[in-house]
Amino acid sequence: MRYGLFVTYFPHLIAGPILHHKEMMPQFAKADIFRFSADRLADGSVMFILGLFKKSVLADAFGGYASPAFAAAATHDISFFEGWGAALSYTMQIYFDFSGYCDMAIGLALMIGVQLPMNFHSPYKARNIAEFWRRWHMTLSRFLRDYLYIPLGGNRRGLARQQGNLMLTMLLGGLWHGAGWTFVIWGGLHGLYLMVFHGWQRALNALGPGLSGAAVQRVAAPLAWLLTFFAVVIAWVFFRAPDVPSALSMLRGMAGLNGALLPDQIIKFVPALARVADGLGKVPYLANGTVMGCVEMLLMLALGLAIVLAAPTVPELRTRWRYTLVVPCAALALQRVIYGQASEFLYFQF
Repeated sequence: MRYGLFVTYFPHLIAGPILHHKEMMPQFAKADIFRFSADRLADGSVMFILGLFKKSVLADAFGGYASPAFAAAATHDISFFEGWGAALSYTMQIYFDFSGYCDMAIGLALMIGVQLPMNFHSPYKARNIAEFWRRWHMTLSRFLRDYLYIPLGGNRRGLARQQGNLMLTMLLGGLWHGAGWTFVIWGGLHGLYLMVFHGWQRALNALGPGLSGAAVQRVAAPLAWLLTFFAVVIAWVFFRAPDVPSALSMLRGMAGLNGALLPDQIIKFVPALARVADGLGKVPYLANGTVMGCVEMLLMLALGLAIVLAAPTVPELRTRWRYTLVVPCAALALQRVIYGQASEFLYFQF
C-alpha cells in the first residue's frame, strides 16, 4: 500500500522530478497534509501558474522558431543565422518547457501539502559544465550520481577510472532519454565536457593559487560562462535533431559553411550587406523568412536570455512578488491555452 502510494503519486508521474522513496513517505505520514491550508493553496497556485506561463507563453513561442529550421536541416542547407537562431531558440524552449512542467508539478503537489524536490536552479548561469549539471534536471543528476557514477567507483580509483566513469554515466544518461544515436552523442558530449573540466581543474590546482586572484576571476568568469553556454547549445543540437545527419547539417550552418543568409528585404534596405558573405538571400526556414519575423525572434531571444540570466527563480518570485506577477502571467497563459495551438511538453517523449 505504501509503495503503491509512492509510485502512483500523480503530480510528478509523467516527466519528473525523479523522487526518492525516503523523501516522500515521511511527508505522506504527516496528518497536516490532510488539512486544508489557504497559504499552501496560494503558494502552490502561484508556482503552477508561473510554470504554465513558462510553458505556454515562452517555450511554445521559442518552439515556433526552432522547429521549422530543424525540420528543414534534413533536406536543405541551413545558413549561419538560421542555425544559430534555431539552436538558441531550442536552448530556450527546452529550459522553459521542462522547468515549466516541473514548476507546475511542484505547485500542484504543494497545493495538497507535499513538497517535491527542486529540479532546476538557473542552469544557464553556470560557469562550468559540472555546475550546469548541479543546476539542470537536478533530480536526474542525483539519480545518475547515486545509482551509476558512485557504484562504478566515482572518483575513488584514480583519474583514468574517474574519466571513464564520467563518460559511461553520461552515455547512459543520454540513452535514458531515448534509444537513438542523437541522444548517445548528446550524452557523450556532456561526458567529454566533464572529462575536460575535471582535467582542467587538476591542471589549475597543479599551477597553484596564482590563477585564483580577483583580477583574474573578473576576466575568467564571463569567459567561463560563455564557453559553458556555447558547449551546452552545441550539445542541444544533437538532442533536438531528428537524426545525426540533420544535426551535422545544422552544425555546418552554425559554422558558416553554408553562407550567412539574410532576409532579402534586409539586403535591399542595406545593399552593403550583400558583400558580407557569398550567396546572401532569403532565410526561408527561420521566423517565416521575414524581417519582422527575425526581429521578433531576436527580441524573444533577448528576453529569454534576460530571464534565465537575471530574473529571480520561480521559488523566489513565489515569495517576493506573488500577487504582482501571478495575475498577468495567468492571463497570458490562459490566453495561449484557450486561443493558441496546444503542444505537449517536450519531456513527455522521453
